[in-house]
Amino acid sequence: MINTLTSLRFFFALMVFGAHCYVVDSGFSTHVFKEGFVGVSFFFILSGFIIAYNYQKRMEERKVSKRQFWVARIARIYPLHVLTLLGVALVGNLLTPMGWEEGLKHFIPALLLLHPFIPQMDYFFYFDSPSWSLGCEQLFYFLFPFLALFFHKKQRLIGALLVCAVAVPVLMSLTDEANIRGYWYVNPLARFPDFLVGMLLYQVYDWCRSKKLSFTTASLLEIGALCVFLLFYMYSADLVPKVYRYSCYYWLPISLVLLIFSLQKGFISRILSNKYLVIGGDISYSFYLIHLWIIFAYVELAKTYDWHISLCISIPLIFAVTIGLSLLSYYYFEKPANRLVKRILNKQQ
Repeated sequence: MINTLTSLRFFFALMVFGAHCYVVDSGFSTHVFKEGFVGVSFFFILSGFIIAYNYQKRMEERKVSKRQFWVARIARIYPLHVLTLLGVALVGNLLTPMGWEEGLKHFIPALLLLHPFIPQMDYFFYFDSPSWSLGCEQLFYFLFPFLALFFHKKQRLIGALLVCAVAVPVLMSLTDEANIRGYWYVNPLARFPDFLVGMLLYQVYDWCRSKKLSFTTASLLEIGALCVFLLFYMYSADLVPKVYRYSCYYWLPISLVLLIFSLQKGFISRILSNKYLVIGGDISYSFYLIHLWIIFAYVELAKTYDWHISLCISIPLIFAVTIGLSLLSYYYFEKPANRLVKRILNKQQ
């Protein structure tokens, strides 16, 4: 377990949370908050890195089968996905506005995590909208056992990424503004290079981790990595079209942050290794999936009961409720459900 990267998951989940707070108040529509969608790119690249870190060599050595890997991934993402999807659909009464027959046509792809392949907002965002990213992860997980063997030689992986680095920006530039979200932000095929970046990053990490690095040097590198990321983040709005910022623009700064902090040798890494921050990273999956639901619920209650609560109170309140529910979900639902699904699926061998 790389504690620093687990803790970073929590901070990037907070960025996504901040990006969605515009639902509560338009003051959160400024660049510093709205650009928080970069958190999704971080999760995709991190996913490629962590999956390769845990499984690449074991796959190559045939110590883990494809089935074992897929069962572990299904047990990780599906229980909470199904719970939140059903909760949002039933509590939000989202099936009936379009009629049950039409509603199920939208619900079933969402249940099977196929909805981000459909470039229509009433599919990929209609139900529990953050779940579109799980559709991307599902594709990555399905392909990884094959990728691990095919990219055993890192030259192939580098070659594939070089092709992506040329093709993706060119294709992005040819996409009209109305379609960039459906084709480049949520589409699993378009986000697949993010995962490959993470896999390559693991190869770099595997070479770097045995190198000696002093505490001072590592601390300076960590500060430098954060500064580079912030420069990319803060000065992108007026310089870089949004379609590029959805993915390829952030490959370099996110990779730099992940690589430097994965070494866990500097001052900031010591802070990130704090057990409470690590717990924050552990619950980040729950936090990510339910936070928008909580935000919308608060907005509806505020309208219904004519609340006029200061943002200094309402945002911390929404955040606290989301954290509390995420903790309950992680310890009392996700972990038990993970074990149960593994036990059921492994019995069917």
